[in-house]
Amino acid sequence: MMLDQTASSGPASARPVSIVKTERRPDGVAVITLDDPAEPLNTITPALAGELTAAVDAAFGDASVRAVVLRSGKKDSFLAGANIDFVRSIRFAQDAEEASREVARRFERLATGPKPVVAYVHGSALGGGFELALACTAAVATDDPKTTLGLPEVKLGLIPAANGLFRVAERAGLRVALDLGTTGRSLRPKAALRLGLVDDVVPVTSGLETAVRFALRLADEPGHARSLAKKRRRRGVMKQLERALLEDNPLGRLALFRKARAEALNKTHGHYPAAERIVDLLARFGARGFHAAAELEPRMFADLVVSETAHRLIDLFFAQTALKKDSGLAPGERAAAFPVERVAVLGAGFMGAGIAAVSARAGLEVRMKDTDDAAVGRGLRYVKDLLDGRARRGSMTALERDAAFARLSGAIDYTGLRNADVIVEAVFEDLALKHAVIRDVEARVRDTCVIASNTSSIPIARIAEAASRPEMVVGMHYFSPVHKMPLLEVIRTKASDPRAVATAVALGKKQGKTVIVVNDGPAFYTTRILVPYLNEAAHLLTEGASIEAVDAAMVDWGFPVGPFQLMDEVGIDLGVHVGEVTEAAFGARMRLPEAFAALRADDRKGKKNARGFYLYGSAAPRKKSVDATVYDVLRIAPKPNAVAADQIALRCALAMVNESLRCHGDGVLGSARDGDVGAILGVGFPAFRGGPLRYVDALGTTEVLRRLRSLEQSFGARFEPAPLLVEMARAGKRLYG
Repeated sequence: MMLDQTASSGPASARPVSIVKTERRPDGVAVITLDDPAEPLNTITPALAGELTAAVDAAFGDASVRAVVLRSGKKDSFLAGANIDFVRSIRFAQDAEEASREVARRFERLATGPKPVVAYVHGSALGGGFELALACTAAVATDDPKTTLGLPEVKLGLIPAANGLFRVAERAGLRVALDLGTTGRSLRPKAALRLGLVDDVVPVTSGLETAVRFALRLADEPGHARSLAKKRRRRGVMKQLERALLEDNPLGRLALFRKARAEALNKTHGHYPAAERIVDLLARFGARGFHAAAELEPRMFADLVVSETAHRLIDLFFAQTALKKDSGLAPGERAAAFPVERVAVLGAGFMGAGIAAVSARAGLEVRMKDTDDAAVGRGLRYVKDLLDGRARRGSMTALERDAAFARLSGAIDYTGLRNADVIVEAVFEDLALKHAVIRDVEARVRDTCVIASNTSSIPIARIAEAASRPEMVVGMHYFSPVHKMPLLEVIRTKASDPRAVATAVALGKKQGKTVIVVNDGPAFYTTRILVPYLNEAAHLLTEGASIEAVDAAMVDWGFPVGPFQLMDEVGIDLGVHVGEVTEAAFGARMRLPEAFAALRADDRKGKKNARGFYLYGSAAPRKKSVDATVYDVLRIAPKPNAVAADQIALRCALAMVNESLRCHGDGVLGSARDGDVGAILGVGFPAFRGGPLRYVDALGTTEVLRRLRSLEQSFGARFEPAPLLVEMARAGKRLYG
């Protein structure tokens, strides 16, 4: 059925009744418009579903109506999916099952009705919106960049629940249905057309009339619908051969689903059951057909709706939705962001070029500066490669790619900075260098220009010491790789002008980031909670645990990669440097084991110089393997089963959880919500656990305190419980209401 990911602004019971309107045209087409006046987007609710069914039945029963066109009255959205407030309100599996069956029945009425129904799709058609379009006789989509189609339910721990998976499989094949269902990825209209999931792609200026003509042709030529079905399935000789070998015979299907299950389990480690249920449903569809799979789908959906995993993922969705509307200012503050049209990025390395890429893609004019032409050239090439990749994957058109790249320019001096609205400094993590850059830049920009430092650990107040206008200096901590990582951490100092903070937040949102604002301090929030996690992994290594064992334990616990692989990705040299900053600020509890100083002496920087905990380049086998020589460098001999996997997970995870509590207690975080979103999107804390602070609520403060006290007795001060935890356990309080 479901779901975009859109939240209701009010209870479904308070909605006005006129959500669906019908216009009967002189040519015999009934244009049914979905336009919920209580919501910015159309979402599936009992009210909308009921009105839509009534309107369609009325059109089917009207002798003057020859065909039906469904459209949206919203500017840039067709139908976003199920109303998440409604889904969240379901408490019993039986209610969820009945809701799923009811929506599926209503959509089936479109598919089997006596008159053709064409969906005119402009804007997002996700989850139930896409399922609605698939249930129609045909679908016409606009070529507008805002038009996207997909089944993102798996991202909320759910499955599609109105037979959309099976309609994708009928048209485009089982492999496509498996891909769209288990990844939740969206399609642009032309990609959907190639797969047979829409029947035409047209400019928005002629979209409705094209849909009307399409509907009339279906009404006038009964054989046209049959020819459409054949055309959808005919995807070239190789596609037909692939479906014959893999999908239309039992042995091929067996191999296809065996591989799909292995891939789903490898990706989720059993923590996100929705992906596996999607594989199960499509296997049933392949073996027993549409109706057998459709009968099972509501029961599977119902079990997932009431699961803890879905609850946590829906909580995360609501938190991200709230952050989209959050200006980033403290309660009671009022300030408007400065307009941002031009951004300058100082440093054309991996991070700087990534920041330039997301800025240009957002429609901003971007000047990227570095010290020499070669560095600037590498930065420009990196951006070009990123944009080319997006164009190849269909997530932007060639015209959009070229326009984005045309907005980018490079320089080896400070020319052009006078007109910049925001400067993002992305030079090496060295305070003296950052001071020099701040002084050089500040003399060349307007007083209203916001100067942001992309630093992962140096306090922004210290960086701002070089500025004559420290109130205009903030931190903008991006994550690597910038074009993939969804989080931006904006750091404000006590001196920060609220307008500068609001501007940084607005820029981050324009770049497509989820933005949290934290108060200044050594390592801010995300880096600060990451350091004890990585340090504990290092301590485990010195105790004889192998690199593979530690990484495997944390991936099994739910992190996307293990701590040693993460250190290689981030850079061991940067990790050691940040560790020194945090140790200087917080003392021995943040100290890295002394043995790890040998990594710097051995020039181990990780993936970037192909010398880390794992093998890279020509020396690496096909399967990721540990570089055994690192044990010699550290003078450590790993021992089999030196530390049990559950103990590895307990120690590393609670090190991060405890530091999150310290950050919240110290006032670094504005809310538990920001802490959980930051940990999930920034450092990979398992989303199905809700974030480190919600995890505390789930376990209970008394139990978390007990576990930390036990670890403190065994390993010392680095596990001393956060004062906030002690206080909460004593008072029986929770972080969330």
